[in-house]
Amino acid sequence: MSRKSGSNLLKNSVLSFLLNVSSTAIGFFAIPITLKIMGIELYGSFIFMQSVAMIAFTLVTVQYWQGLLVELPGKISSVAVLKQQIGRSLLFELAGMATALLAVLALMVPALHISQVSGFGPLDAVFIVLSMLLPSLGSLVAFYRLTNKYQVLLMAGVSANLLRLVMLYGAAHWSPTPSSVIVCYALPELCRLTYLGLLIYRKPAGPVEPSDAPLDQRAVLSTGKWSTLLAVADLPVAYIDKVLVGVALSPEALGVYNILKRLYAIISMATAPVYTNSIPEFSHKLNVGDRAGAFALWRKTILILLPVATLIGLTAFLCRPIWVPIIYRGLAQYDLELFIMMLTAVIGGSFITTHAFYWALGKKKATSVVTVCSNLLYMAELLVLSHYFGITGAISAFLLHVSLVVVIKVILVLKEKAVK
Repeated sequence: MSRKSGSNLLKNSVLSFLLNVSSTAIGFFAIPITLKIMGIELYGSFIFMQSVAMIAFTLVTVQYWQGLLVELPGKISSVAVLKQQIGRSLLFELAGMATALLAVLALMVPALHISQVSGFGPLDAVFIVLSMLLPSLGSLVAFYRLTNKYQVLLMAGVSANLLRLVMLYGAAHWSPTPSSVIVCYALPELCRLTYLGLLIYRKPAGPVEPSDAPLDQRAVLSTGKWSTLLAVADLPVAYIDKVLVGVALSPEALGVYNILKRLYAIISMATAPVYTNSIPEFSHKLNVGDRAGAFALWRKTILILLPVATLIGLTAFLCRPIWVPIIYRGLAQYDLELFIMMLTAVIGGSFITTHAFYWALGKKKATSVVTVCSNLLYMAELLVLSHYFGITGAISAFLLHVSLVVVIKVILVLKEKAVK
């Protein structure tokens, strides 16, 4: 797997960026349709159940595929070995999906009287779990990332996004019910993963390459476990905060809060592909002993991402009178919260590769410690600030959290360079 890391990272990041653009563009039109059919309160309940599903999934699923992304580049190029390992990774994720479904169905037990799920039935719960977890499965996607077939991911992702948009418009016209909306979110993802899986299944395995080093499955599993621990530690930022907002405030407040966090993801779409694709690039340089090149690549990504993230965030905030009414008119009264979220996106997006680089350096334990401690602090800030300032406090706590983690990671990476 020899490669020119800089150009390869740029090419793959552009392809991932195009996929994110299509997802964002379709999400831009999907949110108002969803809100029109569901209403802001039921939309909040939908997000509540999705968050519970992801929390359960993350707690029990070993992210074996993350270990493959770190351990295989520069060592293994055999399709036969890769297909075998992807199959093993998929078993972990399927077990996690079953657990998540049971957790969501448990919320619907009448004796619990959980008002946040009262608007949905058991079949709705199944599709809610699929709509949330299918886009998060990394095993099949990892195969195409490791074989440098990002164009396949782009084609499958764009097709699924277009199908979702068509289905949503059809539901709004012929079947404007919450259940129809949920199916519109789940079915395209099911089609996408089925397509990706069939392509892998039909791909000839071929012989084991003579240059391949023996695969250290313990190292892969170890990295996967550390990645899982990191994902668990990151739950407060990703999903637990939504559950807390939904319980402490209301499903309606959660609906607004989630829209703001979706906007954060939209602004971050320009930088997120660089993070995703930088992991194997950093790992490849480090695995072949080019430590100086890895640090140079890290600095280069920051210098590129900082002006890009700033321009996108500032433009989005200044142009809010144009796009806010299209998404949700009620968002117009949250200008301060929107500004805080845009600032958070600029800070987080500009330094996003720092997290990937520190992880690739093998600092799994240190990364987990930073994540756990910072997220515990974030939970405390969220509870206090949201209690006194509502959604404004919750968004401010998120800004403080992102800024603190960036500062800590940059200091640690610079210390690592100085030591070596």
